[in-house]
This record gives sequence, C-alpha cells and structure tokens, in this order.
Amino acid sequence: MIFSGVLDRYPDLVVVAAHGGGYLPTTIGRSDHDWRVRPEARGCTHPPSTYLRRLWFDSLTHDSAQLAELVRVAGTERVLLGSDYPFDMGTDDPVAAVRMAGLPDDVVQAILVDNAATMLPSLSIGFTKKLFT
Repeated sequence: MIFSGVLDRYPDLVVVAAHGGGYLPTTIGRSDHDWRVRPEARGCTHPPSTYLRRLWFDSLTHDSAQLAELVRVAGTERVLLGSDYPFDMGTDDPVAAVRMAGLPDDVVQAILVDNAATMLPSLSIGFTKKLFT
C-alpha cells in the first residue's frame, strides 16, 4: 500500500497494521533505501518511513522490546491495544502485556485507551477512562 501510492491517493484512509505491523517497522530503513535507489519502488511520493505515522499498529508483538521499538518508530499516538482474539496466536492478557513492556504510564494509557478514541472519535464517548492518576 505504501510503495504503490495508495496512501497518497487516499489520504483519509484508516489502516490498522496487525501484529505490530509485522516486519514493516523493523525494516523501514531498507524500504527507504529501496525508494531512493530503485525507480520501480517510487510509486509513492515520499520515502516509506514518512507514511508510518499515518498508519495505526496493534500492540500484539509478543515481545516487550519490539513493542517499545514500535512505539519509537511509529509514534506513541499510533499504537493501539491488540489481542488477536479469537485466534490461538493471541495472548491471554493483552493489557498485561502492554503494562509489562516497561513503557511510561502515559504511553500505556495511550495504547490501552486514548489512541482508540482518537482513531474512532464517534466511539470515544465514555471511552476516556484514565488508567493512571
């Protein structure tokens, strides 16, 4: 979707990349390099890394360090709680997985509550419970 220019053509498109975006956040440097050196990789207007902050990512990475890196690369405000329910690759307690990742309280609050309310503003009524005081 990035390389083909879909996000350029549909700037209001909302996309959630499951499983922490898979390989994308960890290989974004290679994607940017491809965009710079390969003409066939220039179907998008800007380097691929600029589009990361237009995507949403779920938190289900199964690895605390990977979740922290996702937050760093994509931005705190672009990561949402993910569970993979009802599939067997999920986690029994996705909230605990986020809380145990060693992230600051405001980042945990954003992932567990605030970012979903931002992404889906029509559902945000009654969806602003503060987890930390």
